[in-house]
Amino acid sequence: MEPVQYSYEDFGRLPRFVVGLMGYDMLGVPKTPTRRILMRFYRFICLASHSVCVGFMIFRMVEAKTIDNVSLIMRYATLVTYVINSDTKYATVLQRRAIQSLNSKLADLYPKTTLDRIYLQVNDHYWSKPFVYLVTIYIGSSSLVVVGPIITSLISYFTHRGFAFMHCYPYFQFDPEKHSVWIYVGIYVLEWLHSTQMVISNIGADIWLLYFQIQIILHFRGIIQSLEDYQPSGEHDLKDRKFLAQIVDKQVYLVELQNELNEIFGGSLLLSLLTTASVLCTVAVYTLIQGATLEGCSYVLFIGTSTMQVYLVCYYGQQVLDLSAQVAHAVYNHDFHNASIAYKKYLMIIIIRAQQPVELNAMGYLSISLDTFKQLMSVTYRVITMLRQMIQ
Repeated sequence: MEPVQYSYEDFGRLPRFVVGLMGYDMLGVPKTPTRRILMRFYRFICLASHSVCVGFMIFRMVEAKTIDNVSLIMRYATLVTYVINSDTKYATVLQRRAIQSLNSKLADLYPKTTLDRIYLQVNDHYWSKPFVYLVTIYIGSSSLVVVGPIITSLISYFTHRGFAFMHCYPYFQFDPEKHSVWIYVGIYVLEWLHSTQMVISNIGADIWLLYFQIQIILHFRGIIQSLEDYQPSGEHDLKDRKFLAQIVDKQVYLVELQNELNEIFGGSLLLSLLTTASVLCTVAVYTLIQGATLEGCSYVLFIGTSTMQVYLVCYYGQQVLDLSAQVAHAVYNHDFHNASIAYKKYLMIIIIRAQQPVELNAMGYLSISLDTFKQLMSVTYRVITMLRQMIQ
C-alpha cells in the first residue's frame, strides 16, 4: 500500500501549531468568534507579561543594587541577549502580509496530483520525527527552566525544610514574611507567560524559516530530477524547448522566492546568530558556576537544543546553496546529444543562471551555511574559555 503523500497544508501544521502556542495565527485561518477572541486575549496577556518582565529587568539593571555577584551578572547577560534574540524574531513573524504572500506562492507551486508528489518525493522532505522531538525538547527544556524553581521549592517542602518560594527570574523580589502567597503566584504566572512569549518567538520564527526553505529545496530537487530524466530528440523539438522553457521559468521564480525569504528573515538571521552565540556563552558559563543542580541540568538541555537549532538553519542554508549549483551538474549529466541547437542554447541559459548561487543570507552580509555554523561554534568556544578563565 502506497503511503499517503503529504499536502502543502500538512507541512504547515507544525509551524502554525508552535506559533499558536503564544496565541498568534500568522496565516489568519478562519476560526469561530469565541476561539478568535480567546486567542487574541491570550496573545495580549503574553505580550503584557513580557513587557512587565522586561521592564522590571531594565529597572534592576539601572538600579544595580541587587546584581552583586558574578553568577547574577552572567544570568542577566543571558536574559538580555535572549530577550533581544526573541523580540527580533517576534518582530520578524509580525510581517504577516509578506509571510502570507510567500506562503501563497509556494502553495500554488506545490505539486497537486499524487503522481507529481511521488515524483518530487515530498514525503522525504516532511518534518522528520527527530526534528519534532528536537522542537519538543527545546520547548520542554525551556519550560523546565521556569518550572524548576517551584519543583525545588516543593522538594524542600516535602523534605520538611519548608516551602522555599523560589522563582525563575532574579528581577522579582519576594519575601514570604512580608508578601502574600498570591503575590508569589502572580509572579510565577508573569514569569511563565513571559517565558512562553520568548521561547515560542525564538523557535517559532526558525520553524517558519525552515518550512519555507524546505519547500524551495523540494522544487530545486525537482528541477534536477526532471533534467536528469528527460530524453530530448530532434523529432519533438518544440516539446523539448517547451519543457526547458518551463525549467528556466521555474528556476528564475525559485530565485525570486528565495530573495523574498531572505528579505523577510534576513534581519533576524543576522542578529540571531550574534545573540545566539552570546546566549550560548553566558548560559554555558552560568551552568558551570551553578554546578550539578536541576537548573544546571535544564540549562545543559537548553544549550544542546539551541545549538541544534542553529545547526538546522545552517544545514538547510547549505542545502539550497548546493542544490542551486547542482542544477548545472544536472545539465552536464543530461542526455542532450540528440537535441536541436535551439534546445542546447536553452541549456546554456540554465547553466549560466546556475553559476549564480542561490543562498539563504542575512541581509546580504552573511551567507548561511555549514561553514557559518563551524565559525560560530569556534568563536563561541573561544569566548566560553576566555570567560571561564576570567571568572576563575
